[in-house]
Amino acid sequence: MASKIFFECSNCQYQSPKYLGKCPQCDSWNTMEEISNQPPNDSNIIVDQNRIPINLKDIDHNKILRINSNVSEFDRSLGGGVVPGSVILIGGEPGVGKSTLLLNVSGNLSSLGKVLYYSGEESETQIKLRADRIGIDSKNIFLLTMGDLEDIKLAIKEISPKFIIIDSIQTMNSRSIGGFSGSIGKLRQITSELIDIAKSNNTTVFIIGHITKDGQIAGPKTLEHMVDVVLYFQGELQSNLKVLRVEKNRFGSVNELGIFQMSSKGLSSVTDPSEVFLQKRGSGEAGTSVVASMKGMRSLLIEIQALVTENPFGGNPRRMSIGFDPYRLSMLISVIEKKLRFPFYKSDVFLNITGGITLKETASDLAVCFALISSQKNINSPIDTIFLGEVGLTGEIRPVSFIENRIKESVNHGFKKFILPKSQSELNIKGTTIFPVRDIKDFYSTVTGIISMRKS
Repeated sequence: MASKIFFECSNCQYQSPKYLGKCPQCDSWNTMEEISNQPPNDSNIIVDQNRIPINLKDIDHNKILRINSNVSEFDRSLGGGVVPGSVILIGGEPGVGKSTLLLNVSGNLSSLGKVLYYSGEESETQIKLRADRIGIDSKNIFLLTMGDLEDIKLAIKEISPKFIIIDSIQTMNSRSIGGFSGSIGKLRQITSELIDIAKSNNTTVFIIGHITKDGQIAGPKTLEHMVDVVLYFQGELQSNLKVLRVEKNRFGSVNELGIFQMSSKGLSSVTDPSEVFLQKRGSGEAGTSVVASMKGMRSLLIEIQALVTENPFGGNPRRMSIGFDPYRLSMLISVIEKKLRFPFYKSDVFLNITGGITLKETASDLAVCFALISSQKNINSPIDTIFLGEVGLTGEIRPVSFIENRIKESVNHGFKKFILPKSQSELNIKGTTIFPVRDIKDFYSTVTGIISMRKS
């Protein structure tokens, strides 16, 4: 039976029997790519007669042993270490440090077994120069550059690596898989082959993926569904602070976050990220506040900055946020206008979460509200105060989770005063002063009272 030719959208995976200039599902132009689907030959299929179902009670989950890479923030992001036989996909902007991170991890993992490092973008000399710069000198790291999938399979047979690194999946080709290099169908099949290698040999495979201008890993979305772990390495190119964010993890939490600092000797784990995020914080300028945010089971102290300024052009004021949901920002502004009657409708509002962190949890609502009010009223921020609480549409302050973890982390960094929801104000932690608030009006009067006490 002849192979079937069809076209698939690289953006949304819509399929069509003929070529279309514009995808009818996602309205993207020039995203339809040709795919050849060769039907299997049933006569060549070998069935394993020993494959029988296993009773759920007979499965021992404790057999999953994690490997410590000795890069503490990397292991934290993976849920405690590398799981043998897993496939880990890492995306990030060009130059953010993906290759440096995995080369650093390779140097540590090479003490446990052989590492095969494939690069389709750099030569052996370039990789060697980076390895020398970050102090990696191991006899268990083997380099393969500018090859294809068949070369990798041959290298695996020769050296039997315990870890494989692919840098990057978009540069890999295969002579046995039809289609042009970088096509959707070929990319999917190559990834499937790598997953088979990982599972059959109990070999851990790290795959670096390019990202699109939208910040997503380039290629079909099914790649992220196929692998076990999806990580995004992020950070401003001019900043030495990098963040490893977990998008998917079959062996752990997706709420974990790894923090790194880039230096001339490579990437180093940040053991106390709260101190890094707050090290450039001013002495209580208007429009700033601090929240204790939970990332997995770790509490991070993060500064929130707001700028409220009169709109010089009239018309619709701007509402812009970095690291915070713009729709939730608009909701909080409306609550403040409704309950406190502060006129934000004439002002442009800009909100920034420092350190490149994204705040998704509602526990930061109260801190955002104070930053907005502080900037609008030009009220200096109390430097030793933490704001915690979710704000409802009626202005009520709702409780937050892991309240004790947040307070203990804050106390370790010198914060003594806490504005909390009324229902969580009975905590008794040494060295702290807790101010309970019921709603947004109560919150504003409490904050002004604290500030007036400082002035007096």
